[in-house]
Amino acid sequence: MNRFVNFNNLPEMFTIGRLEELIHGAASRRAIGYMVRNLLREGKVFKVTNSIFSKTANVFYIAYHLYKGYIGLSSALYIYGLKTEVEATVYVCTSSYERQKRILDRIVVPVNVSRQQYGTEIISVENEEILVSSYPKTIFDIISNPKFADYFDMYRALNQRKLTEDEWRELLYYTINSNLTDARRVGYATDGMAPEWFTKRLINISNESTGVSYFFKHRTNNYNLKWRLYDSLDIRRWLNAN
Repeated sequence: MNRFVNFNNLPEMFTIGRLEELIHGAASRRAIGYMVRNLLREGKVFKVTNSIFSKTANVFYIAYHLYKGYIGLSSALYIYGLKTEVEATVYVCTSSYERQKRILDRIVVPVNVSRQQYGTEIISVENEEILVSSYPKTIFDIISNPKFADYFDMYRALNQRKLTEDEWRELLYYTINSNLTDARRVGYATDGMAPEWFTKRLINISNESTGVSYFFKHRTNNYNLKWRLYDSLDIRRWLNAN
């Protein structure tokens, strides 16, 4: 590889086409493919897909760049040190519907959040800078996307690292800019943990409609009259998780 391009100058993630651009015709596509296979055998690069390769095995970095989104949900809690178990799944929030992929023995699951506000920060993970949802946005995304959520993880995180006043305001911002169901979900999920002003604001939004909402599946069990919400998952059983 050094004959044509310095390995250290390669992008962290690249395609054969990108290498052709860097080499400027100094080698054929076949020769470039041969060089990449050597790098794979030597463990210097890793295969992400049939056409994409990576110099790093950091699956969070790969997922963030591959889907052009941000790491969220329980994967963000892991990055924040609020979850110690390493899961086989990495969640990346995106602006479109994408298919999940198996990358380096992990399942990367894209979650479409295109209709929601963004709230992110850059965090260094294994010396790679990665876009991750802010802590309040992480909580909002977990509550708003029950199909992909682990509520034991969420409540354990909230008990270990309580939201500050400013973070409650940030969470409220995402919530009131979403929809009625999310307002009820967030209010219900955080009732008893949130400041009084936060809960009161969401109660007022909830009471603007006499209809009912569902936390996940449309099942008429575990009804909460205060929030006019059916919770088939019974998420509050994890309220005191530690």
